[in-house]
Formats: sequence, C-alpha cells, structure tokens
Amino acid sequence: MTRMIAIAVGAALAGVLGGFLWWGTTANRLRDELRAAQTRQADELGALQSKLKKTEEELQSERERRARLEQALSEGKK
Repeated sequence: MTRMIAIAVGAALAGVLGGFLWWGTTANRLRDELRAAQTRQADELGALQSKLKKTEEELQSERERRARLEQALSEGKK
C-alpha cells in the first residue's frame, strides 16, 4: 500500500514537472515570437517615417516652387 502511494506521488510529481517544463517552453516560444513581431513592426515604422519625411520634404519643395511661380506671375502682371 505504501509502495503504491509512493509510486502515485512520484508519478504526480513527474507529471507536474513535465507540465511545468512544457508550459515554460510554450511561454518562451511565444515571447520570442512577440519580440520578432515587435522588431518587424519597428522596422516597418522606421521605413514609414522615412517615407513620410521624404514626402514632407517634396511637399515643401513643391510649395516653394509654386510660391516662386506665383511671385513671378504677379510681377509679370504689374
């Protein structure tokens, strides 16, 4: 009887330990996937910010060009 209880307790401990290790592996995998996704998004954000800055510079350049053209047209009408 005592031997069966010892075997049952040992099996329960082995099961708990196995479950804990399995759970830890899954948590580590999910953490790594999350970090990879965050890195990808940070890279994409950097690319989008760069593209936005370039577009804003182009817009400013076009505004300046338009202002010069309007100035030249207004001087020509006078």
